[in-house]
Amino acid sequence: MLERLKMAQHAMVSKMAQLQTIANNLANVSTTGFKRDEMFVHQLETKINELQSAASSGSMPLPITGTKIEFEQGSLRGTGQPLDVAISGDGLFAIESPQGEAYTRDGRFAVNSEGVLTSVDGFAVLGEGGQIELDIQNRKPTDIVINDRGGILVDGTIVETLKLVGIDDPRNFEKMGGNLFRYTGDGELAAPENASVRQGFVEGSNVNPINELVAMIEVHRVFETNQKFIQQQDALLGRAVSDIARVR
Repeated sequence: MLERLKMAQHAMVSKMAQLQTIANNLANVSTTGFKRDEMFVHQLETKINELQSAASSGSMPLPITGTKIEFEQGSLRGTGQPLDVAISGDGLFAIESPQGEAYTRDGRFAVNSEGVLTSVDGFAVLGEGGQIELDIQNRKPTDIVINDRGGILVDGTIVETLKLVGIDDPRNFEKMGGNLFRYTGDGELAAPENASVRQGFVEGSNVNPINELVAMIEVHRVFETNQKFIQQQDALLGRAVSDIARVR
């Protein structure tokens, strides 16, 4: 009975983590360039061995959960703003953050007072040669053209090209806040193979609210089932203890 109680407890813990993940996805359903998280339970052989060893010793550790980033593309929305850009296909924009080079799908760019192209958070957007400086003091933003390869043209001349990186393996990226991603893999990131830059567009969140709500209902039902099981077993144990006391 105690082992079944532990199993129910572990199921509730993992479902609570899954509910938190779903809630965060729903909270960002309108966030530009947001990528949803998917919770999973580690099934690595070493962890399985640990569980088996723990079971033989009479104890069972909590399940090991984690999240992975789903990089599926969100819908593109036209804004008509010349410094809004979106990536159609795979790839990420490179940003110079205080924590080092970071990456994003949020292409709502602007030019600061120093003429540097920046992200929505004010961080420098990186080109193939570093920070991108645009001399637009005597020009209108509409004089800037960004082609499908990320080339930035001023008066018809390419002055810089946006740095795009490919997603070699989603497991090599982690979220660092502010809609930015950190690369945790080894080696250098290569350019994306099938990315096209769209000027005047931004990418929406890839969260499907209906799917998330359905998943939330299913997870909540499983959580409640295990909760009721624990309550029932607790009541049975309570009666058993009471009966033993009366016999004595």
